[in-house]
Amino acid sequence: LTHHDGPWGRILEWGCGGGANAAAFAPLAGTFVGTDVSRDSLAECRRQVHAVTGTPFEAVLVDIDRPEAAALGEPCDLFLCFYVFELLPSPAYAERILRIARRALAPGGQAVIQVKYDTGSFRTRSRRRSYRRGLADMTTFPIHEFWTLSEECGFRPEAVHLIPRNVLDERYAYFLLRTPSDTESHG
Repeated sequence: LTHHDGPWGRILEWGCGGGANAAAFAPLAGTFVGTDVSRDSLAECRRQVHAVTGTPFEAVLVDIDRPEAAALGEPCDLFLCFYVFELLPSPAYAERILRIARRALAPGGQAVIQVKYDTGSFRTRSRRRSYRRGLADMTTFPIHEFWTLSEECGFRPEAVHLIPRNVLDERYAYFLLRTPSDTESHG
């Protein structure tokens, strides 16, 4: 989905969990930053990264109530977020994470963010209330709404890749977003 010439400097994964994605992306980075709300998940992610690469790993614990306070360090070149947005409590909270992603990225940086998409039917709408029965559908977005929200948060959406169904679940949308480069920002 992304196009990038050369190695990535810093890759940040928001919601790294136990490290399945980190193990694939960390070898491509100069530094890999994993964020999560669980210390145990961060420790496991570190183990998974170190099992496959010598890439330095930075763990960042995120306070659920104050995600903006996460100490993310230097700007990153690539921001990844997979299987997180669908678990967020609301679209407003999702917007907060998009704004964090935008601030975390260097000029010209890229973000790949996966969401569950809403097809317009009652069954695919955000649940917003029932973590017990609809955890993986807590927050869903119509494709055009997430595209527009990304623009409102300062991104330039470049592509979306839809996976209507796979062995894990259904209605995945992967968005490729870019931040303006220095030359685009200054005219």
